[in-house]
Amino acid sequence: MKRTSLTTAVIAGLAGVAGIANMAGAVNLSSDGTGSVLIYPYYTVNSNNVTLLSVVNTTGEGKAIKVRFLEAYNSREVLDFNLYMSPYDVWTAEVDPVGAGAGVTTSDNSCTVPGFVGQTVPFVNYAYAGACSDSGPTGLARTTEGYVEMIEMGTVNDNTSGSLSAITHDNTGVPASCAQVVNAWGLAGSAANYWSADPTVDIGPADGGLFGSGTVVNVGQGTVEGYNADALEGFYAAGGFDHQAPGTVKPDLNDAAAGLVAYTINTSGAGTAPSVATTTFTRPVDAVSAVFMTDNIYNEFVVNSAYGQSTEWVVTFPTKRFYVDPAAFVTALDPFDEVFGETIDGYSCTPVSISYYDREEGPRNPPPSIGFSPPLPGTDPNVPVLCWETNIVTFNQSGDQSTVLGSNRVANIDIKPDSITAGWVNLSFDDQNGNGYHNLVGTGAAGDNVFQGLPATGFSVQQTINANAAPGMLANYTALYNHKYNRVCASTAGGPCS
Repeated sequence: MKRTSLTTAVIAGLAGVAGIANMAGAVNLSSDGTGSVLIYPYYTVNSNNVTLLSVVNTTGEGKAIKVRFLEAYNSREVLDFNLYMSPYDVWTAEVDPVGAGAGVTTSDNSCTVPGFVGQTVPFVNYAYAGACSDSGPTGLARTTEGYVEMIEMGTVNDNTSGSLSAITHDNTGVPASCAQVVNAWGLAGSAANYWSADPTVDIGPADGGLFGSGTVVNVGQGTVEGYNADALEGFYAAGGFDHQAPGTVKPDLNDAAAGLVAYTINTSGAGTAPSVATTTFTRPVDAVSAVFMTDNIYNEFVVNSAYGQSTEWVVTFPTKRFYVDPAAFVTALDPFDEVFGETIDGYSCTPVSISYYDREEGPRNPPPSIGFSPPLPGTDPNVPVLCWETNIVTFNQSGDQSTVLGSNRVANIDIKPDSITAGWVNLSFDDQNGNGYHNLVGTGAAGDNVFQGLPATGFSVQQTINANAAPGMLANYTALYNHKYNRVCASTAGGPCS
Protein backbone atom coordinates (compact mmCIF):
# COMPACT_ATOMS: atom_id res chain seq x y z
CA MET A 1 0.00 0.00 0.00
CA LYS A 2 1.38 3.42 -0.92
CA ARG A 3 2.19 5.53 2.13
CA THR A 4 0.07 8.66 2.46
CA SER A 5 2.07 11.65 3.65
CA LEU A 6 1.27 13.10 7.04
CA THR A 7 0.57 16.53 5.56
CA THR A 8 -1.86 15.11 3.01
CA ALA A 9 -3.55 13.05 5.69
CA VAL A 10 -3.95 16.05 8.01
CA ILE A 11 -5.29 18.26 5.24
CA ALA A 12 -7.58 15.50 4.04
CA GLY A 13 -8.94 15.08 7.55
CA LEU A 14 -9.49 18.79 7.99
CA ALA A 15 -10.89 19.04 4.48
CA GLY A 16 -13.32 16.24 5.22
CA VAL A 17 -14.60 18.10 8.26
CA ALA A 18 -14.92 21.23 6.15
CA GLY A 19 -16.68 19.38 3.36
CA ILE A 20 -13.94 19.96 0.80
CA ALA A 21 -13.90 17.57 -2.12
CA ASN A 22 -11.03 16.35 -4.34
CA MET A 23 -8.20 16.81 -1.86
CA ALA A 24 -5.71 15.50 -4.45
CA GLY A 25 -6.58 18.26 -6.89
CA ALA A 26 -5.03 21.19 -5.02
CA VAL A 27 -1.43 22.27 -4.65
CA ASN A 28 0.03 22.11 -1.15
CA LEU A 29 3.52 22.36 0.34
CA SER A 30 4.53 19.04 1.88
CA SER A 31 5.93 19.17 5.40
CA ASP A 32 7.00 15.55 4.93
CA GLY A 33 9.39 16.56 2.14
CA THR A 34 8.00 14.25 -0.58
CA GLY A 35 5.91 15.21 -3.56
CA SER A 36 5.62 15.38 -7.34
CA VAL A 37 7.45 18.72 -7.72
CA LEU A 38 10.79 19.58 -6.10
CA ILE A 39 12.25 23.10 -5.82
CA TYR A 40 15.97 23.33 -5.04
CA PRO A 41 16.39 26.97 -3.93
CA TYR A 42 20.03 27.43 -4.95
CA TYR A 43 22.98 26.20 -6.94
CA THR A 44 26.36 27.93 -7.37
CA VAL A 45 29.78 27.30 -8.88
CA ASN A 46 31.22 30.64 -7.80
CA SER A 47 34.21 31.09 -5.45
CA ASN A 48 35.39 27.49 -5.96
CA ASN A 49 32.02 26.05 -4.92
CA VAL A 50 30.24 23.21 -6.68
CA THR A 51 26.69 22.03 -6.04
CA LEU A 52 25.62 18.41 -5.66
CA LEU A 53 22.02 17.39 -6.41
CA SER A 54 20.08 14.25 -5.68
CA VAL A 55 16.52 13.04 -6.21
CA VAL A 56 15.07 9.87 -4.69
CA ASN A 57 12.11 7.85 -5.94
CA THR A 58 10.53 6.29 -2.83
CA THR A 59 7.89 4.40 -4.82
CA GLY A 60 7.73 1.06 -6.60
CA GLU A 61 6.87 2.83 -9.85
CA GLY A 62 8.99 4.24 -12.65
CA LYS A 63 9.07 8.03 -12.87
CA ALA A 64 9.34 10.46 -15.79
CA ILE A 65 10.75 13.78 -14.53
CA LYS A 66 11.54 17.12 -16.15
CA VAL A 67 14.82 18.51 -14.73
CA ARG A 68 15.21 22.26 -15.23
CA PHE A 69 18.05 24.65 -14.31
CA LEU A 70 17.19 28.37 -14.07
CA GLU A 71 19.58 31.30 -13.70
CA ALA A 72 19.31 33.75 -10.80
CA TYR A 73 18.49 37.06 -12.53
CA ASN A 74 15.17 36.38 -14.25
CA SER A 75 14.78 32.59 -14.14
CA ARG A 76 15.51 32.11 -17.81
CA GLU A 77 16.15 28.45 -18.47
CA VAL A 78 19.79 27.44 -18.96
CA LEU A 79 19.24 23.69 -19.42
CA ASP A 80 16.56 21.04 -19.15
CA PHE A 81 16.21 17.36 -19.97
CA ASN A 82 14.06 14.34 -19.16
CA LEU A 83 15.02 11.92 -16.40
CA TYR A 84 13.56 8.40 -16.17
CA MET A 85 13.93 6.74 -12.77
CA SER A 86 13.32 3.10 -12.00
CA PRO A 87 11.49 2.05 -8.81
CA TYR A 88 13.35 3.03 -5.60
CA ASP A 89 16.03 4.73 -7.69
CA VAL A 90 18.35 7.62 -6.77
CA TRP A 91 19.76 10.02 -9.37
CA THR A 92 22.69 12.30 -8.58
CA ALA A 93 24.51 15.05 -10.45
CA GLU A 94 26.95 17.88 -9.87
CA VAL A 95 26.84 21.47 -11.08
CA ASP A 96 30.40 22.42 -12.01
CA PRO A 97 32.19 25.42 -13.49
CA VAL A 98 32.51 25.16 -17.28
CA GLY A 99 34.51 27.91 -18.97
CA ALA A 100 32.91 31.24 -18.14
CA GLY A 101 29.72 29.53 -16.99
CA ALA A 102 28.48 26.31 -15.43
CA GLY A 103 27.25 22.89 -16.47
CA VAL A 104 25.92 19.63 -15.09
CA THR A 105 27.88 16.39 -14.74
CA THR A 106 26.58 12.94 -13.84
CA SER A 107 28.09 9.51 -13.44
CA ASP A 108 24.70 8.08 -12.50
CA ASN A 109 23.38 5.26 -14.70
CA SER A 110 19.71 6.29 -14.56
CA CYS A 111 18.30 7.10 -17.98
CA THR A 112 18.22 10.67 -19.23
CA VAL A 113 17.12 12.01 -22.60
CA PRO A 114 19.43 13.16 -24.04
CA GLY A 115 21.83 10.71 -22.43
CA PHE A 116 25.01 12.15 -20.92
CA VAL A 117 26.30 9.74 -18.27
CA GLY A 118 30.02 10.34 -17.72
CA GLN A 119 29.88 13.72 -19.43
CA THR A 120 29.50 17.40 -18.52
CA VAL A 121 26.78 19.31 -20.37
CA PRO A 122 27.42 23.08 -20.39
CA PHE A 123 24.61 25.46 -19.54
CA VAL A 124 23.59 27.77 -22.38
CA ASN A 125 22.51 31.40 -22.76
CA TYR A 126 20.02 30.89 -25.60
CA ALA A 127 17.02 31.97 -23.48
CA TYR A 128 18.42 35.38 -22.53
CA ALA A 129 20.85 36.36 -25.33
CA GLY A 130 20.33 37.70 -28.84
CA ALA A 131 16.69 37.93 -29.85
CA CYS A 132 15.72 36.57 -26.42
CA SER A 133 17.51 39.33 -24.48
CA ASP A 134 15.61 40.51 -21.38
CA SER A 135 17.89 43.53 -20.57
CA GLY A 136 20.07 41.48 -18.23
CA PRO A 137 23.62 40.23 -18.87
CA THR A 138 23.92 37.97 -21.90
CA GLY A 139 27.15 36.11 -21.13
CA LEU A 140 27.57 32.60 -19.78
CA ALA A 141 28.62 33.98 -16.39
CA ARG A 142 24.90 34.45 -15.76
CA THR A 143 24.56 30.65 -15.54
CA THR A 144 26.94 30.29 -12.55
CA GLU A 145 24.16 30.53 -9.95
CA GLY A 146 20.46 29.96 -9.83
CA TYR A 147 18.02 27.27 -8.73
CA VAL A 148 16.52 23.98 -9.93
CA GLU A 149 13.06 22.55 -10.61
CA MET A 150 12.20 18.88 -10.95
CA ILE A 151 8.65 18.18 -12.06
CA GLU A 152 7.23 14.66 -12.25
CA MET A 153 5.55 14.17 -15.62
CA GLY A 154 4.01 10.78 -14.86
CA THR A 155 4.69 7.20 -13.82
CA VAL A 156 6.26 4.79 -16.29
CA ASN A 157 4.76 1.35 -17.01
CA ASP A 158 5.08 -1.57 -19.43
CA ASN A 159 1.55 -1.46 -20.82
CA THR A 160 2.45 -1.11 -24.50
CA SER A 161 6.14 -0.78 -25.30
CA GLY A 162 7.99 -2.02 -22.21
CA SER A 163 9.30 1.38 -21.10
CA LEU A 164 9.46 0.46 -17.41
CA SER A 165 11.53 -2.63 -18.13
CA ALA A 166 13.87 -0.52 -20.26
CA ILE A 167 14.63 1.98 -17.48
CA THR A 168 14.79 -0.54 -14.62
CA HIS A 169 18.26 -1.36 -13.30
CA ASP A 170 19.48 -4.93 -13.50
CA ASN A 171 21.59 -6.63 -10.81
CA THR A 172 24.67 -4.76 -12.04
CA GLY A 173 23.01 -1.38 -11.39
CA VAL A 174 22.55 -0.52 -15.06
CA PRO A 175 19.18 0.09 -16.77
CA ALA A 176 18.23 -2.55 -19.31
CA SER A 177 18.03 -0.11 -22.25
CA CYS A 178 18.33 3.65 -21.93
CA ALA A 179 18.68 3.61 -25.71
CA GLN A 180 15.03 2.56 -25.96
CA VAL A 181 13.70 5.68 -24.19
CA VAL A 182 16.14 7.88 -26.11
CA ASN A 183 14.91 6.39 -29.39
CA ALA A 184 11.31 6.73 -28.23
CA TRP A 185 11.75 10.50 -28.59
CA GLY A 186 13.38 10.18 -32.03
CA LEU A 187 11.91 11.38 -35.29
CA ALA A 188 8.34 10.22 -35.71
CA GLY A 189 7.60 7.54 -38.28
CA SER A 190 9.26 4.50 -36.75
CA ALA A 191 7.72 2.07 -34.29
CA ALA A 192 10.73 2.70 -32.05
CA ASN A 193 9.82 6.42 -31.82
CA TYR A 194 6.61 5.81 -29.92
CA TRP A 195 6.75 8.82 -27.57
CA SER A 196 7.25 11.21 -30.46
CA ALA A 197 4.01 9.84 -31.90
CA ASP A 198 2.15 9.59 -28.58
CA PRO A 199 3.76 10.74 -25.29
CA THR A 200 1.05 8.98 -23.27
CA VAL A 201 2.29 5.50 -24.22
CA ASP A 202 3.41 3.61 -21.09
CA ILE A 203 2.70 6.68 -18.92
CA GLY A 204 0.32 6.68 -15.96
CA PRO A 205 -0.82 9.18 -13.32
CA ALA A 206 1.83 11.23 -11.52
CA ASP A 207 1.53 10.44 -7.83
CA GLY A 208 4.58 11.93 -6.09
CA GLY A 209 6.84 10.17 -3.62
CA LEU A 210 9.96 12.10 -4.72
CA PHE A 211 12.38 13.87 -2.40
CA GLY A 212 15.69 15.60 -3.03
CA SER A 213 18.60 17.52 -1.60
CA GLY A 214 21.24 20.01 -2.67
CA THR A 215 24.75 20.42 -1.24
CA VAL A 216 27.15 23.30 -1.81
CA VAL A 217 30.73 22.06 -1.44
CA ASN A 218 34.00 23.99 -1.34
CA VAL A 219 36.76 21.38 -1.45
CA GLY A 220 39.60 23.84 -0.91
CA GLN A 221 38.07 25.25 2.26
CA GLY A 222 36.72 21.93 3.48
CA THR A 223 33.18 23.30 3.85
CA VAL A 224 29.78 21.86 2.95
CA GLU A 225 26.20 23.12 3.23
CA GLY A 226 23.32 20.75 2.56
CA TYR A 227 19.60 21.46 2.26
CA ASN A 228 16.36 19.63 1.48
CA ALA A 229 14.40 20.51 -1.66
CA ASP A 230 10.90 21.93 -1.14
CA ALA A 231 8.27 19.40 -2.20
CA LEU A 232 4.82 20.13 -3.64
CA GLU A 233 1.96 17.68 -3.47
CA GLY A 234 -1.38 17.91 -5.26
CA PHE A 235 0.25 19.45 -8.33
CA TYR A 236 -1.80 17.07 -10.46
CA ALA A 237 -5.47 16.30 -10.16
CA ALA A 238 -6.25 12.66 -9.48
CA GLY A 239 -5.17 10.65 -12.52
CA GLY A 240 -3.29 13.58 -14.06
CA PHE A 241 0.08 13.57 -15.84
CA ASP A 242 1.90 15.71 -18.41
CA HIS A 243 4.64 13.83 -20.26
CA GLN A 244 6.51 16.27 -22.51
CA ALA A 245 9.39 15.89 -24.93
CA PRO A 246 12.98 16.74 -24.03
CA GLY A 247 14.04 20.00 -25.61
CA THR A 248 10.76 21.69 -24.68
CA VAL A 249 10.19 24.12 -21.81
CA LYS A 250 7.14 22.21 -20.64
CA PRO A 251 5.81 21.30 -18.19
CA ASP A 252 6.45 24.28 -15.93
CA LEU A 253 4.90 25.65 -12.75
CA ASN A 254 2.10 27.33 -14.71
CA ASP A 255 1.01 23.97 -16.12
CA ALA A 256 -0.26 22.63 -12.83
CA ALA A 257 -2.68 19.91 -13.85
CA ALA A 258 -4.26 20.31 -10.42
CA GLY A 259 -5.77 23.45 -11.90
CA LEU A 260 -6.40 26.59 -9.95
CA VAL A 261 -6.72 25.60 -6.29
CA ALA A 262 -4.27 25.84 -3.38
CA TYR A 263 -4.56 24.38 0.11
CA THR A 264 -2.74 26.11 2.94
CA ILE A 265 -2.84 25.60 6.70
CA ASN A 266 -4.01 28.49 8.87
CA THR A 267 -2.89 28.78 12.48
CA SER A 268 -4.38 31.46 14.68
CA GLY A 269 -2.28 31.31 17.82
CA ALA A 270 -2.22 29.23 20.98
CA GLY A 271 -5.38 27.34 21.78
CA THR A 272 -6.81 27.72 18.29
CA ALA A 273 -7.17 24.68 16.06
CA PRO A 274 -5.53 24.88 12.64
CA SER A 275 -7.79 25.09 9.63
CA VAL A 276 -7.49 24.57 5.91
CA ALA A 277 -7.73 27.55 3.59
CA THR A 278 -8.96 26.66 0.10
CA THR A 279 -8.19 29.33 -2.48
CA THR A 280 -9.11 29.36 -6.15
CA PHE A 281 -7.08 31.38 -8.64
CA THR A 282 -7.28 32.39 -12.28
CA ARG A 283 -3.85 30.92 -13.20
CA PRO A 284 -2.28 27.61 -12.11
CA VAL A 285 0.98 29.31 -11.08
CA ASP A 286 -0.94 31.48 -8.60
CA ALA A 287 -1.90 28.32 -6.74
CA VAL A 288 1.78 27.33 -6.63
CA SER A 289 2.73 30.83 -5.45
CA ALA A 290 0.11 30.70 -2.71
CA VAL A 291 1.79 27.82 -0.90
CA PHE A 292 5.09 29.76 -0.84
CA MET A 293 3.53 33.09 0.21
CA THR A 294 5.08 34.65 3.29
CA ASP A 295 5.02 38.13 4.76
CA ASN A 296 8.12 37.71 6.93
CA ILE A 297 11.32 35.68 6.74
CA TYR A 298 13.13 35.08 10.02
CA ASN A 299 16.60 33.69 10.57
CA GLU A 300 19.80 34.24 12.55
CA PHE A 301 23.18 35.74 11.74
CA VAL A 302 26.73 35.65 13.13
CA VAL A 303 29.36 38.19 11.99
CA ASN A 304 32.19 37.88 14.49
CA SER A 305 35.31 38.81 12.52
CA ALA A 306 37.57 37.65 15.35
CA TYR A 307 36.55 34.07 14.49
CA GLY A 308 36.16 34.56 10.74
CA GLN A 309 32.37 34.20 10.94
CA SER A 310 30.13 35.13 8.00
CA THR A 311 26.42 34.70 7.28
CA GLU A 312 24.59 34.73 3.95
CA TRP A 313 20.92 34.22 3.25
CA VAL A 314 19.48 32.74 0.07
CA VAL A 315 16.09 34.28 -0.78
CA THR A 316 14.56 32.73 -3.91
CA PHE A 317 11.24 33.65 -5.50
CA PRO A 318 10.51 30.38 -7.35
CA THR A 319 7.54 31.71 -9.37
CA LYS A 320 8.57 35.32 -9.95
CA ARG A 321 9.20 34.91 -13.68
CA PHE A 322 5.49 34.24 -14.20
CA TYR A 323 4.74 37.78 -12.97
CA VAL A 324 7.60 39.95 -14.25
CA ASP A 325 9.19 38.50 -17.40
CA PRO A 326 9.21 41.16 -20.14
CA ALA A 327 8.53 38.55 -22.82
CA ALA A 328 5.07 38.11 -21.34
CA PHE A 329 4.20 41.31 -19.45
CA VAL A 330 4.31 45.07 -19.91
CA THR A 331 3.17 45.62 -16.34
CA ALA A 332 4.07 43.30 -13.49
CA LEU A 333 1.33 41.17 -11.99
CA ASP A 334 0.64 41.17 -8.26
CA PRO A 335 2.24 40.43 -5.90
CA PHE A 336 5.41 41.70 -7.62
CA ASP A 337 6.20 45.33 -8.37
CA GLU A 338 7.87 45.77 -11.74
CA VAL A 339 8.71 43.94 -14.94
CA PHE A 340 12.31 42.80 -15.28
CA GLY A 341 14.23 45.71 -16.81
CA GLU A 342 11.29 48.12 -16.46
CA THR A 343 13.18 50.69 -14.36
CA ILE A 344 16.81 49.52 -14.53
CA ASP A 345 18.21 47.03 -17.05
CA GLY A 346 18.74 43.63 -15.43
CA TYR A 347 16.62 44.35 -12.36
CA SER A 348 13.07 43.76 -11.14
CA CYS A 349 13.03 45.27 -7.68
CA THR A 350 10.55 44.88 -4.87
CA PRO A 351 10.71 46.92 -1.64
CA VAL A 352 11.19 45.17 1.67
CA SER A 353 11.76 46.23 5.26
CA ILE A 354 14.45 45.05 7.65
CA SER A 355 14.71 44.89 11.43
CA TYR A 356 17.37 43.10 13.45
CA TYR A 357 18.14 42.33 17.05
CA ASP A 358 21.12 41.02 18.95
CA ARG A 359 20.80 38.04 21.26
CA GLU A 360 19.69 40.30 24.12
CA GLU A 361 16.82 41.92 22.21
CA GLY A 362 18.79 45.00 21.10
CA PRO A 363 18.83 47.35 19.38
CA ARG A 364 15.57 48.03 21.15
CA ASN A 365 14.99 51.16 19.10
CA PRO A 366 16.31 50.42 15.61
CA PRO A 367 16.45 53.31 13.16
CA PRO A 368 13.20 53.90 11.24
CA SER A 369 14.82 52.83 7.99
CA ILE A 370 17.34 50.00 7.84
CA GLY A 371 18.48 49.47 4.27
CA PHE A 372 20.84 47.43 2.16
CA SER A 373 24.25 48.91 1.47
CA PRO A 374 25.33 50.25 -0.84
CA PRO A 375 21.91 51.19 -2.21
CA LEU A 376 21.15 50.30 -5.79
CA PRO A 377 21.90 53.28 -8.05
CA GLY A 378 18.74 55.00 -9.17
CA THR A 379 16.69 53.84 -6.16
CA ASP A 380 15.71 55.49 -2.89
CA PRO A 381 18.54 54.67 -0.43
CA ASN A 382 15.98 54.56 2.39
CA VAL A 383 13.97 51.77 0.74
CA PRO A 384 15.80 48.41 0.63
CA VAL A 385 14.95 46.29 -2.40
CA LEU A 386 15.46 42.72 -3.61
CA CYS A 387 15.82 42.69 -7.38
CA TRP A 388 16.25 39.17 -8.72
CA GLU A 389 14.71 35.71 -8.73
CA THR A 390 17.47 34.46 -6.43
CA ASN A 391 19.01 36.97 -4.02
CA ILE A 392 21.89 36.63 -1.55
CA VAL A 393 21.54 38.76 1.58
CA THR A 394 24.92 39.31 3.23
CA PHE A 395 25.88 40.84 6.56
CA ASN A 396 28.72 43.32 7.10
CA GLN A 397 30.26 42.57 3.72
CA SER A 398 31.53 44.91 1.03
CA GLY A 399 32.22 44.45 -2.64
CA ASP A 400 30.20 43.02 -5.49
CA GLN A 401 30.66 39.32 -4.66
CA SER A 402 29.66 37.52 -1.48
CA THR A 403 32.42 35.80 0.46
CA VAL A 404 30.79 32.42 1.12
CA LEU A 405 28.60 31.58 -1.89
CA GLY A 406 30.43 33.87 -4.32
CA SER A 407 27.19 35.47 -5.50
CA ASN A 408 26.97 38.58 -7.64
CA ARG A 409 23.29 39.05 -6.74
CA VAL A 410 24.03 40.64 -3.37
CA ALA A 411 22.09 42.84 -0.95
CA ASN A 412 24.14 43.66 2.17
CA ILE A 413 22.92 44.58 5.65
CA ASP A 414 25.37 46.59 7.78
CA ILE A 415 24.79 45.54 11.37
CA LYS A 416 25.25 48.50 13.73
CA PRO A 417 26.68 49.10 16.26
CA ASP A 418 29.84 47.07 15.69
CA SER A 419 29.37 45.41 19.08
CA ILE A 420 26.53 43.31 17.62
CA THR A 421 28.14 40.12 16.34
CA ALA A 422 25.14 37.76 16.46
CA GLY A 423 21.39 37.94 16.48
CA TRP A 424 18.38 37.57 14.22
CA VAL A 425 16.68 39.43 11.39
CA ASN A 426 13.09 40.00 10.34
CA LEU A 427 12.97 40.53 6.58
CA SER A 428 9.46 41.74 5.82
CA PHE A 429 7.74 42.13 2.47
CA ASP A 430 5.64 44.97 3.89
CA ASP A 431 7.17 48.17 2.46
CA GLN A 432 8.47 50.10 5.45
CA ASN A 433 7.67 53.52 3.92
CA GLY A 434 3.95 52.99 3.89
CA ASN A 435 3.53 52.03 0.25
CA GLY A 436 1.39 49.08 1.23
CA TYR A 437 1.62 45.33 1.15
CA HIS A 438 2.26 42.87 -1.62
CA ASN A 439 -0.89 40.82 -2.12
CA LEU A 440 -1.88 37.68 -4.00
CA VAL A 441 -5.67 37.58 -4.31
CA GLY A 442 -7.93 34.69 -5.22
CA THR A 443 -10.36 34.90 -8.10
CA GLY A 444 -11.92 38.02 -6.61
CA ALA A 445 -15.20 36.42 -5.61
CA ALA A 446 -16.81 37.79 -2.48
CA GLY A 447 -15.11 36.36 0.57
CA ASP A 448 -12.10 35.06 -1.35
CA ASN A 449 -8.66 34.87 0.25
CA VAL A 450 -5.82 37.39 0.11
CA PHE A 451 -2.25 36.29 0.84
CA GLN A 452 0.07 39.05 1.99
CA GLY A 453 3.76 39.09 1.05
CA LEU A 454 5.71 37.28 -1.68
CA PRO A 455 6.25 33.63 -2.68
CA ALA A 456 9.71 32.89 -1.24
CA THR A 457 11.95 30.08 -0.09
CA GLY A 458 15.59 29.65 0.92
CA PHE A 459 17.98 29.25 3.83
CA SER A 460 20.82 30.80 5.82
CA VAL A 461 24.45 29.69 5.61
CA GLN A 462 26.85 30.41 8.48
CA GLN A 463 30.56 29.92 7.93
CA THR A 464 33.53 30.05 10.29
CA ILE A 465 37.11 30.22 9.02
CA ASN A 466 38.91 30.37 12.35
CA ALA A 467 42.49 31.60 11.98
CA ASN A 468 42.94 31.43 15.76
CA ALA A 469 43.03 27.63 15.85
CA ALA A 470 46.18 25.85 16.91
CA PRO A 471 48.95 25.78 14.26
CA GLY A 472 48.37 23.06 11.70
CA MET A 473 44.71 22.63 12.65
CA LEU A 474 42.06 23.21 10.02
CA ALA A 475 39.18 25.01 11.74
CA ASN A 476 36.69 25.68 8.94
CA TYR A 477 33.01 25.05 9.62
CA THR A 478 29.67 25.71 7.94
CA ALA A 479 26.06 25.25 8.96
CA LEU A 480 22.80 25.70 7.05
CA TYR A 481 19.47 26.68 8.58
CA ASN A 482 16.12 26.79 6.79
CA HIS A 483 14.26 30.09 6.92
CA LYS A 484 11.30 30.49 9.21
CA TYR A 485 8.17 32.23 7.91
CA ASN A 486 5.06 34.14 8.91
CA ARG A 487 2.00 33.56 6.73
CA VAL A 488 -0.58 36.34 6.63
CA CYS A 489 -3.87 35.51 4.94
CA ALA A 490 -7.29 37.08 5.27
CA SER A 491 -10.67 36.91 3.56
CA THR A 492 -11.77 39.78 1.35
CA ALA A 493 -14.96 39.72 3.39
CA GLY A 494 -13.01 40.17 6.61
CA GLY A 495 -11.77 37.58 9.04
CA PRO A 496 -9.29 34.75 8.48
CA CYS A 497 -8.72 32.75 5.31
CA SER A 498 -11.18 29.97 4.84
